[in-house]
Amino acid sequence: MAEGVILESSADSGEKKEASEVRPDAETCRHRRSVLWLTVVIISLLVSVLSVFSYDRFFAQKIIAVDMKGYITKQRDLYLEGKLTDAQFRANIDKLEEAIKGIPSNKVAIMGDVVLKNAEQKNLQ
Repeated sequence: MAEGVILESSADSGEKKEASEVRPDAETCRHRRSVLWLTVVIISLLVSVLSVFSYDRFFAQKIIAVDMKGYITKQRDLYLEGKLTDAQFRANIDKLEEAIKGIPSNKVAIMGDVVLKNAEQKNLQ
């Protein structure tokens, strides 16, 4: 290194330390550079994966199918057969309403009759 390069200066003693003449070899520099690049790549991958996961989990709209028609038909049939009382029927309809209200805001619920395939099915029973 060039003489006169000051690494550290002490105001108390007035001494000045000069840079050492020893330089790291090319192999050490390449190794350090490789480690830094690897670190940057790993951190970038982690941030990217966590970003995509968070978006998919909490923000992306998802479609779920709800078989309301089948549920209501089953409840009606049980009521008409006398297996359900009026109070039980009303309680089951209230449960249906609570289940519908309990669907998260990032999920879109559609009738199960409309779905052909590849939609998550929410079971109301």
